[in-house]
Amino acid sequence: MKTKILLAALILLSFTIFYSCESNDNPANNYVPYVNTPNLLSPGNNSTISTLQPLFDWSDVSSATSYRLQISGNSSFTDIILDTSGLSSSQYTSSSVFLTDSSSYYWRVRGMNATDTTDWSSEFSFSTLLESINATNKVLVELFTNTSCIPCVDANRYLDDVNDLSGITSNDNSVIILRVHTTLFAGDPFFLYNTADNSARMNYYNAAAVNPRGFLIGTSLGSYTASSWTNKINEKLGSLRTFAIKLTNNYDTVSRNGNISFNVRQVSGQTVSDLVYHVAVSENGILYTAPNGETKFENTLRDLITPPDGQAFDISAGQTKSYSHNYSLAGIINQRKTDLIVFVQKISTKEIFAVEKIRIVQ
Repeated sequence: MKTKILLAALILLSFTIFYSCESNDNPANNYVPYVNTPNLLSPGNNSTISTLQPLFDWSDVSSATSYRLQISGNSSFTDIILDTSGLSSSQYTSSSVFLTDSSSYYWRVRGMNATDTTDWSSEFSFSTLLESINATNKVLVELFTNTSCIPCVDANRYLDDVNDLSGITSNDNSVIILRVHTTLFAGDPFFLYNTADNSARMNYYNAAAVNPRGFLIGTSLGSYTASSWTNKINEKLGSLRTFAIKLTNNYDTVSRNGNISFNVRQVSGQTVSDLVYHVAVSENGILYTAPNGETKFENTLRDLITPPDGQAFDISAGQTKSYSHNYSLAGIINQRKTDLIVFVQKISTKEIFAVEKIRIVQ
């Protein structure tokens, strides 16, 4: 009897073990938990970065098909600045600016797939501190002109001398020039090349009916005389602007594609409403025999990388903000004689608070 009981117990034990092993083959029970969480790489813990659009980078997690990234203004992650999920790569850069200068942040990441989620990574802290930008006395002169306009010739020649650093003003180096061609007479090839952007600037200043029309940091220069324009320019060159701009440009001469990035800082003054910035493409040394006798055209507006009416933004005294734009240069444009001009303007009053330019191909 004892032998039969022992045998029955062994059979039952074997069946139980066999059943238990077989049951693990059921896909519904084939659960493999995560064994790791993301390791944060950059920005490093307790680091200070000099950009407001950093690259967030972390280690890959096996079995993760996507990631969730959080950025907070505090370590408890109750002040969420950014919460984005569905990231297929273990890197992320935002196309919009959500950080501010001289501020501290915390970030963390977790891996995800269809059935599971990792724990959050450890939290890293970082701070933003952009390079200090000093205000300059640079001014922007916008001239509205037309290739059939006879009175425009003298104003253009005057600005050509300033452009050539001939010592016309107290500091020709600080005078940045942009010439916009108008509809005053039909057939101007520089207007026809880009009617949308030329029309936007022309209409903004109501500069179609009479040329030449000059504007100095947004204010009319009045009827052209060399002495009058020089006096007005020198007056503005004698003071610093209240905003500052620093430009960085990366451009590939083969693909003719580039990226302009820049910091804008309000150095002083009260908060200004209805601000925009413009990024203009300006070509120099264009050879063309015009009906008015001009044969060489400098500082010619070719394109606005930003919208025709400008890119709206806000800022206050002491703040620095960063912006970036991709662009392509048309094949007709001489890439080695072309500048990018960035300027900040108040829409309602037309006042320009800062301007800088950079040559596309250095």
